[in-house]
Amino acid sequence: MSGLWLQNLAFYCLQIAVVASAGALLVKVLRIRIAPARLLCWQGLMVLCLALPAIQPWLASKTSSNIQITIGPALSSDSGRGPHILAIPVAQIVLAIGIAGAIVRFGFLGLGFLRLRRYRHNATFVPGAFAALQQRLGVFADFRISTGVSGPVTFGLFRPTILLPQECLQDESIACHELIHVRRRDWLFTVIEECVLSLFWFHPALWWMIAEIQLAREEAVDREVVAILNARSRYLDSLLSLAASRAGLDLAPVSPFLRKRHLQRRIAALLKEVPMTKFQLNSSLAGFAAVLALAAWLGVRTFPLQAAPQENDSPNIVVHAGPIPLAHRAPVVYPKDAQDKGVVGTVVLELTLDNTGAVTDARVISGPEELRGAALHSVLEWHYARESQPPPHIEVSIDFNRTGQSGSGTLLAPPEELSRLDRVTIVAPDPMQKKLSAVLTLREGERITQRLLNEVVAAVRDVDEHLRVSIHPNDAKTGSIILVSLEGGAANGPPKRIRVGGNVQSANIVHKVNPIYPPEAKENHIQGLVRFTLIIGKDGTVQNITQVSSPDPLLTKAAQDAVQHWIYRPTLLNGDPVEVVTTVDVNFTLSQ
Repeated sequence: MSGLWLQNLAFYCLQIAVVASAGALLVKVLRIRIAPARLLCWQGLMVLCLALPAIQPWLASKTSSNIQITIGPALSSDSGRGPHILAIPVAQIVLAIGIAGAIVRFGFLGLGFLRLRRYRHNATFVPGAFAALQQRLGVFADFRISTGVSGPVTFGLFRPTILLPQECLQDESIACHELIHVRRRDWLFTVIEECVLSLFWFHPALWWMIAEIQLAREEAVDREVVAILNARSRYLDSLLSLAASRAGLDLAPVSPFLRKRHLQRRIAALLKEVPMTKFQLNSSLAGFAAVLALAAWLGVRTFPLQAAPQENDSPNIVVHAGPIPLAHRAPVVYPKDAQDKGVVGTVVLELTLDNTGAVTDARVISGPEELRGAALHSVLEWHYARESQPPPHIEVSIDFNRTGQSGSGTLLAPPEELSRLDRVTIVAPDPMQKKLSAVLTLREGERITQRLLNEVVAAVRDVDEHLRVSIHPNDAKTGSIILVSLEGGAANGPPKRIRVGGNVQSANIVHKVNPIYPPEAKENHIQGLVRFTLIIGKDGTVQNITQVSSPDPLLTKAAQDAVQHWIYRPTLLNGDPVEVVTTVDVNFTLSQ
């Protein structure tokens, strides 16, 4: 299982790389140069990358159909003779490194919050600073002079604070820039981006993407400052003067007024604004969204994530669900009577699917009689994925194993007390018996070993894969018998009655009578859920109703009077109708 999540993590990282590369190419090809539009594109790109696991279909894990050979006690003493191979837990090491990196990154983020709190506490509040500008913009913040910062720093969501070095106190351009950040609530987005980087500290595409988001955000604010103050030259002077100082040092979780690596692009954007008509802008954004959706689809198709296999089955059961992935399925329960009797084997079934991938009928092809009912009970509630038009019929198999036995019902490890072969018994049609007699060259009194059994299994499977090999003590308890038999045998007909889930059976209702809300119950504000267990006859009519729970007898009678007239589509097993046991919920609410 650890290998599965490691594969999913690698594929998810590749999906992000594909989508991020497509987004970067689109921004250049479509010439989206207006900062607010570019910011929207980058933010949408990041949201799409983070949402990929939630919006894509996960493939169902397929269990390997290979026979697993278990080494019995007689051979376990030889296992230490070979060279010792050190197994390196790669998945655990990767997980530990990933968690450690995230903890360190979140630790630095926490220290950043503490530093901001300390700077704010030690800074000097400047009353009435830039009051006219705050009134003009309709946004208010605490301006403080701090000796701990070398450039403007803005943080806080409900009580925004702007820290300024002494030399910036008279610069209206810088104050306007920071107040616009407050108005846009950019600090909240900055904190979210820092958290994303802490979780995905190992992915360069997300670092690059968030750097582009931060640059586009600053360029968008630059445009607003110039439009509000109508002083492009003065604002450029402020940028250059701060670039000449020590301003721009990163202080998470805030975006500094100026990162020197962004200076050239921000100045170029201010000096040479590229206009775009509304039609060009809308067309570019629509094209960006469409092509990005296609890139995301290609990414998830090329590197699909895989869901963990369901583990609700009884122990020693292996499910081979066929050539198309399962969306969900009911667990397979190993019948206790069959386990007590030592019944093992493979039940092979042919399933009939509708156009949604749901199983509508099932027919047993082969398998032990004692195991067929459990297999049928499960497969009738299977639902296959709707990636493409499902075939009308598929063949599946379910292996019921006991410890030391394979999915075909073949005993692989001989018990220690069975050491000598008394005889070989073959139960199969005459033509098959002749083939088996020719390939099984066993001698009476021969010692039974693991190697001998493996050779027998291989020879028998070459004749027919539905043959099973088992080993049993003889009556005298002095030796053992190897039995070769054909699975299944003559069918005794399908089970007379099966249990089907209420949600599944409700889809088969062809005539439904709605219950009448008793007036007395309404007057007394009685409401709630009435649950019945039904036995549905082979003809689809309700044969028996048993109350499971009810809030009041009035509601019970009203629900029963309606349900007893329901008619269902007959349920078929192996083409024959059977009785069904199911549950029905009738919910009475006063809104009715």
